[in-house]
Amino acid sequence: MLGACAVTSLSAVVDSNVYVYRAIEDSVHHETSKELLNALSHWVTPTLVIHEVVWTLSELVGRQAALLYVKALLAHNKVEVVPVTKQDISWALGAVADEGLSLARYNDKVILFVARRTGLPLLSFDKKLLSQASRAGVPTINPYSTTPCDPLGAA
Repeated sequence: MLGACAVTSLSAVVDSNVYVYRAIEDSVHHETSKELLNALSHWVTPTLVIHEVVWTLSELVGRQAALLYVKALLAHNKVEVVPVTKQDISWALGAVADEGLSLARYNDKVILFVARRTGLPLLSFDKKLLSQASRAGVPTINPYSTTPCDPLGAA
């Protein structure tokens, strides 16, 4: 599917759902998540994303499998775990308040602002988050696009 997308120098901020779909072989987006991650040279991963992956996978596949997957993820040579900054949190809280959003969208806003701060495209399967990123001027890698590896792909 993504043969022309093998980009050797493209980095992206990766959302937790990409890693979760990659971990679960019978998930609907498993192959796409695998191909997209393989096409990237660098997976910039906010600390919050690691926490979300731990929590989600522990519910879906159990404690032991979640621990093994996250340990392997942390050891992967493409992964760079980046801290969530005070500024990211402040921006996210402000956006949630200004937009009248549920606090359930707070994590998404944090991830969005990490992408904005780093200037990197955002890779996610969350259509709402991709749409918010596009409106905020944050480049996206949209797995639903016909050219998902386009870092400026529309959500």
